[in-house]
Amino acid sequence: MKIRKAKGLGALTLLSVAALAIAGCAPGNTAAPSANPEDQNSLPSTAWVRADAADVQDGGTLTLAVDSMPVNWNNFQIDGNEANTNDIISAMQGGPIKIDESGKPVVNEDYASSVELTNESPQTVEIKLNPDAVWEDGTPITVADYQATWKANNGSNPEYVVISTTGWDQIESVEQGTDEFDVIITFSSVYADWQGLLGQILPASAASDPNTFNTGYLTTALPSSGPFLLGSFDSTAGIATLERNPKWWGQAPKLETIVYRAVSQDQQGTSFSNGEIDALNISANADLYQTAQNVQGAEIQASNGLTWTHITMRASDGPLADVNVRKAVASIVNREQIANTANSPVGVPAITQGSYVFMPGQDGYTDEALPYDTDAGAKYLEDAGYTKDGDSWVKDGTPLKFSVTVPADTATNIQRAEQIQADLSEFGIPVDLNTVPVGGYFSDYIIPGDFEMVTFSWRGTAYPISSSESLFSPVDSAQNYTGITDPQLADLWQKANTDLDPDSRLKTAEEIDKVLWSYVPIIPIAPLPNVYAVKQGLVNWGATQFETVDWTIVGFQNS
Repeated sequence: MKIRKAKGLGALTLLSVAALAIAGCAPGNTAAPSANPEDQNSLPSTAWVRADAADVQDGGTLTLAVDSMPVNWNNFQIDGNEANTNDIISAMQGGPIKIDESGKPVVNEDYASSVELTNESPQTVEIKLNPDAVWEDGTPITVADYQATWKANNGSNPEYVVISTTGWDQIESVEQGTDEFDVIITFSSVYADWQGLLGQILPASAASDPNTFNTGYLTTALPSSGPFLLGSFDSTAGIATLERNPKWWGQAPKLETIVYRAVSQDQQGTSFSNGEIDALNISANADLYQTAQNVQGAEIQASNGLTWTHITMRASDGPLADVNVRKAVASIVNREQIANTANSPVGVPAITQGSYVFMPGQDGYTDEALPYDTDAGAKYLEDAGYTKDGDSWVKDGTPLKFSVTVPADTATNIQRAEQIQADLSEFGIPVDLNTVPVGGYFSDYIIPGDFEMVTFSWRGTAYPISSSESLFSPVDSAQNYTGITDPQLADLWQKANTDLDPDSRLKTAEEIDKVLWSYVPIIPIAPLPNVYAVKQGLVNWGATQFETVDWTIVGFQNS
């Protein structure tokens, strides 16, 4: 099961079971990927096979697997903030900004002829929309859609259940310029990662009413503004079929249809072997890697990724409310061993994640992590008032124990949980694994805070500084599942998000990282490169760290 992907800068995508989204970085992208290939562990940013449109077959069907179908097709709403949902709708949505291979935001000319920062005080952005761009019913995409999207996401109306208000709440106004295709966005304060707000826009019909926004897209997709639209959706069979959008104004897509099938992670290898799906997201699953190697004609791709695994702790009450207990867990769990177990069997470098904000290979990345040190772990528990009694750690007569909530049928998530269980149990802290249905893993357990520990993953975008904020601050952020925060963070993120100077912004981000490691709400484990197996001949789609997929040229190469 993959995790949530957040739209807009303030949100990260959750990747739950398989290996899973976090968001981040741009100029404002002040956290650009490192130019040194060695820092990227010799993996490319994009590993798919590139082909010109003329070399791609016209027609055909691409069949892909997801862990589950959307529970809400509006990916601006908190229940729709899942990687599965974002994957499915990516061919149906777009906006004036896309991300290139290096992780930089660039103008998407299908949607806009220009996107410019026209003034720094007050910060003002002007978007010249493509007047040919329309929603699937033929309604033009205009300033009205931008106004409605802003008002729905800026927090002014709490009835909208949004992922994050970050960035949107710093916009003072969205106004029409010379005509309805000229959008003038004026900010009330500097927002360095403003481009991250422009990767997708909502139609006014979806964003103008909170009931429609929250529940209007439970069983049907948002109106398409991309080269494909939702042709049919069978929630019982778990199949969504995308067809060419007859109102699409850009280059005609090569594929005739894209089919998404809900297939449990345990069954995806078999489905790929049988030719039922055309690609396999291997992630850190050694069994899937071995399966793919035995499929004739399968091509294995590996790129750097934006996914990092972690342990999120519900720290608002119970033993984990004590920072020393959290630091003990961070010191006792062998992150290096978990990283090696996950990555080495799939042929990619095994490294740990030492930052809450940046990925290894991005400018600004520093490793501030607490080291694996069981002696230090014992000292932290003693500082928390625990004593060793036989094989147990006890405080006030109560032995210390934990539970990890895991989604069923998700091998990599279960494997991490078992390794966490083994490390803590060997140290004298019993751990129960609480297995729950994969379909309700987030909605019934993580989002309501009904857990003690979980170990999903975050997958995000090219905007790490602003997008990571909602995981930790404020305490009631829709993505802060820890139940705690540090009062220093709000001011630090405010400083970082209003600073257009790249060097000073990175220094502030380093301060944020140090504060987070001082109270350890989450324990980062390891970054996960993107590892895919794809059907021979599939081009312009596959493993990538940043790059926006151009769905008009995805398809199968001419023989």
